[in-house]
Amino acid sequence: MSRSDVTSRDVIDDHVRPVGQKSMASSSAAAAGQSTSPVEHLLAKLASINDMMETRLRSDDQLRHQRDKNQQMINEWMTAAAVIDRICFIVFSLVFLIGTAVLFGLAIFAEYVRS
Repeated sequence: MSRSDVTSRDVIDDHVRPVGQKSMASSSAAAAGQSTSPVEHLLAKLASINDMMETRLRSDDQLRHQRDKNQQMINEWMTAAAVIDRICFIVFSLVFLIGTAVLFGLAIFAEYVRS
């Protein structure tokens, strides 16, 4: 197998494979005593950088999706808190007004009964 038979795809495949697994082209090239050229080495490095960038983009996308979900949940809880706050205000106001009316009514009724 000649040196031209080892393609850049074989170099990229070798870079992606787990340790201990090499492609047939690279194994036969190594057996023939041929080393990889600087271009093939550069292609392997570029493939590695490409993999890292893809991983980073996927990670960023997942983080953005999680942040959006968290923000939506926070907004829903803030809406629920505002509703509960409004209900408590109405109940407190009604109890205060009714209690005040009852208190004044009892005071007026007690004064009427005494006289």
